Amino acid sequence: MSMPKIKRQWFFLTVLSFVSIIVWWRFSYPYLEFADFSVDRNLAMAIARDYLRDRQEPPERFKTAVIFSSDGEADRYLQESVGFKGLIRFLRDQDFDLFYWTIRFFREEDKEGYNVSVSSSTGEIIGFQHILDDDAARKSVEREEARRRAVDFLKERFRFDPDQYTVKGDVVTVLDNRSDFGFNWQKKDVRIQWSNDENAGTGKLVIGATISGDEILSFHKNSFSVPDQFNRHLAKSRDIGKILSGVVHLLSLGLFVSAIFFMIVRRNHLAMHTTKRFYFGLMIFSFFLSSLSVFNQWENVLFGYSAIGAFRMYLWHLAIQTLVNALFVSVIIFMPSLAGEALHYEVSRKNSAGALLHYLRSTFLSREMAGAILLGYAVCVVMLGIQAVVIHIGQRYWGVWLGHEWMANFSTAYWPFLAAFTLGFQASFSEELMFRLFGINFFKKILKNTFIAVLLSSLVWGFSHSHYPVFPMWFRGVEVTCLGIFLSWIYLRYGIIPAIVGHYLFDVFWHCAEYLFGVSTPFYLVSSLSVLCLPLALAVIAYVLNRKVEARPLRWHLTVHQRYNLEVLKTFLRQNPQELRDKTPARIREDIAAHGWDVAVVEVALEDLGIPLARE
Repeated sequence: MSMPKIKRQWFFLTVLSFVSIIVWWRFSYPYLEFADFSVDRNLAMAIARDYLRDRQEPPERFKTAVIFSSDGEADRYLQESVGFKGLIRFLRDQDFDLFYWTIRFFREEDKEGYNVSVSSSTGEIIGFQHILDDDAARKSVEREEARRRAVDFLKERFRFDPDQYTVKGDVVTVLDNRSDFGFNWQKKDVRIQWSNDENAGTGKLVIGATISGDEILSFHKNSFSVPDQFNRHLAKSRDIGKILSGVVHLLSLGLFVSAIFFMIVRRNHLAMHTTKRFYFGLMIFSFFLSSLSVFNQWENVLFGYSAIGAFRMYLWHLAIQTLVNALFVSVIIFMPSLAGEALHYEVSRKNSAGALLHYLRSTFLSREMAGAILLGYAVCVVMLGIQAVVIHIGQRYWGVWLGHEWMANFSTAYWPFLAAFTLGFQASFSEELMFRLFGINFFKKILKNTFIAVLLSSLVWGFSHSHYPVFPMWFRGVEVTCLGIFLSWIYLRYGIIPAIVGHYLFDVFWHCAEYLFGVSTPFYLVSSLSVLCLPLALAVIAYVLNRKVEARPLRWHLTVHQRYNLEVLKTFLRQNPQELRDKTPARIREDIAAHGWDVAVVEVALEDLGIPLARE
């Protein structure tokens, strides 16, 4: 490619990236700036421990688990009824915490424990629950006395004004040795409709407490009550998304089975042979990351323990499940990659950068690689712009709205940046190698049409994401398909590296964005920037070392046993030249292989004897 043409393409991508930044800032940034993570895990834990001590309950008696949570029901309902701007106004006007830490205090095989909810923005305790055995005893108290204690507690702790509320719930739970009195009040001026149907129900803001004897058994500052009709409406949307995602997953499974078939059929393909060690290394690294993520998300592991059965049995079950999942994710990288390398060599060999074979035959540490990585950053920025435009159109014409559950996905991890890196690495390699390297070349070989190959692989990839919290859920498939078409164009035009890097950065960015643009702690900010800069660090190393890009000839790497057979075969062919007379190299290879000889040994023997083979 000529230098002027390269400059024009870089100029075009630079301008497109600049426009994408403006578009993203206009449409997507507001979804991040309201996030406030001023209170980190350690501070939330300290606040919860101090509260238990104030209740004369030593926290040292319990094991602990801390997870980051969000009120998904309130988020979904408010976005559907009043829109995103209305959600922000509601959070501000009603002092409502959408994000919070939940600290669990528990003991093995003991039901009794505590849950404490701490605001991620203010550090205020916004919820509490003391979990008791059903046969635990508390002294008797009259209903009116329990109500008075609940009101006095809420007044003191949250400046509760009964005149601004009406009674929503007044329930007594009678057990063998105690009675638990639960009281809830809904705020009078908060009744939010989500539908014009008068029977659709309204959303309500609720405060409450539960009294058992002299103890405040539980309380919540603000909880949002969502009508059942809305949840049923949402369940229908989820069912459609699950069905759509399930159908597309069958197609993805078919594509994966096709990759296994091609890997078996092309098991003697030299491109596959040359790259298998590299992909096996990727598989091992992916397996290691998946296993490590269990320890990184150990708080989730502890929080998932029911405290009823034996903890060691819970861990054994978790360990088996983790190993199976880690192996599955690793195999998803390994098999389609090898099949894709063989197919690419047969179908798209002229586009050498479209497969990692090109770099394995030459080097990963060149300025060509540095440029491909930098291009990946531009790809990520353009993907953000495309996503912002597509979602904005969906919001304007189809009532699309997004949940914020993804903000809590990795905040529970000890090292959120490692969790983001694991997801970004595994998703970018497994999906780009499956749907771009293998998928496009597979459909291209069968259908003989690049455009249809791009469209089919992008549709299968896009709609396999239809289970994500985007409503209506089919829209996520449309959004990701658009991104897939763009990534396919990048893959076909610039190669596999920019597609992988752009995909990696895109996924990592969205799982670190709340720390970058919301209110956060320095640790989260710096670690997020670090994981986003990892490809850049590799680009710098490649640029400085700048090794020569010179493709080495493809040649089989033989084992000791194969090398012995190689000498035997060469001796036989030298002594029997009639076996080589009047035959093409391909026919010679087929005839010898038909007698049980290893194809790799046959090809090397012919090359050593000066009979080069035309690679398929």
